[in-house]
Amino acid sequence: MSGTQGTKVDEAPTKFADAYAELQRIAAELKPAPNKVPDVDAIEPLVRRANVLAKYCQQRIDAVRALVDEQQSG
Repeated sequence: MSGTQGTKVDEAPTKFADAYAELQRIAAELKPAPNKVPDVDAIEPLVRRANVLAKYCQQRIDAVRALVDEQQSG
């Protein structure tokens, strides 16, 4: 599993598109394989990274939503 390779788990992304793409890669890596026991040691850093990315994406979405709301009310 290489989703976090070269990236610190808690390092903030710089672009929404990059964060979203990395989040999708992690999600694909976390899909269970038939007849295979999950490697919890490999999964943990992926889940930690996914949490950082999801929080960043949500913050960006909320910021844009606030701008749209501001434009509509002003």
